[in-house]
Amino acid sequence: MSGDGGTRTSPAPTAPVPDGGGHGPDGAGEPNGDRHGPDRAGERIAERLLVTVREDLGRADSKAAVLLSGALALPAFLIGRHGSPDWRGPGDLALVVAGLLWVVAVAALVRALLPRTGTVRDQEGVTYFGDLLAPFDHDALTARINEAGRDPVGWLLVQAVDVSAILSAKYRAIRWAVATLAPSAVLALAWSLTAR
Repeated sequence: MSGDGGTRTSPAPTAPVPDGGGHGPDGAGEPNGDRHGPDRAGERIAERLLVTVREDLGRADSKAAVLLSGALALPAFLIGRHGSPDWRGPGDLALVVAGLLWVVAVAALVRALLPRTGTVRDQEGVTYFGDLLAPFDHDALTARINEAGRDPVGWLLVQAVDVSAILSAKYRAIRWAVATLAPSAVLALAWSLTAR
């Protein structure tokens, strides 16, 4: 407490800070100020690129999850409304085709949601969780992390390429799902309108 009844805070530290100060996102406090300029600008662009691709990955997963929920509700809706088909008329053939297309759509959506592992990296490195799994070699891992620290832009770009490959596979599966789910729903609806 100060003499006037207010609280006092401790003074700011006066000891030197390692490496010359803070390590904020703008590279302030880096030794000799050498993190400014084109290298740091490239790193910021690579970071932003990786963040953007990861955000798109989350959106792709959300789209696949919504489509899968709708796809799984379709058979329950049809059976709840009309009961099981009696398989007597040629109209039931439309339901069979719809069912086959539905299976392809559901398989594609499940494939889109399944986690993918691996990297397109063509050399040793540490860029995704698989690199941290057994057999664990502390010295080799430390060397790879130090090497990545010397080239942060390259490290970020490998991650961005890996995540982009995953995103591309997810959207390819979603396109397959939509291309088969739409005609499946139309055929199921046609059967629903003609079902006895």
